[in-house]
Amino acid sequence: MQVTIDLPDKLTEKIQRKWGNLPEKILNNIVLEAFREQLIDFDELKELLNFASDAELREFLKQKNILHSGGLINLYGACADIDFAMDDF
Repeated sequence: MQVTIDLPDKLTEKIQRKWGNLPEKILNNIVLEAFREQLIDFDELKELLNFASDAELREFLKQKNILHSGGLINLYGACADIDFAMDDF
């Protein structure tokens, strides 16, 4: 599916300066939200975001504040094949 969104020029300039590749940013956020809402599973998340390794995925989840025990989702124990560390909260 292809979606077109009209954004005000002033907002577009600020977004591109801060975020760079807007289509990639939007896609990543939609995929992450689908994962949070359990529309997709962990393997689909990894596939849709095109991560070649678990390390890349771990870093992405850390950046999005998903990968810690006090966050929105606690992945520790949910994905036994990946070595997640618990936070000291």
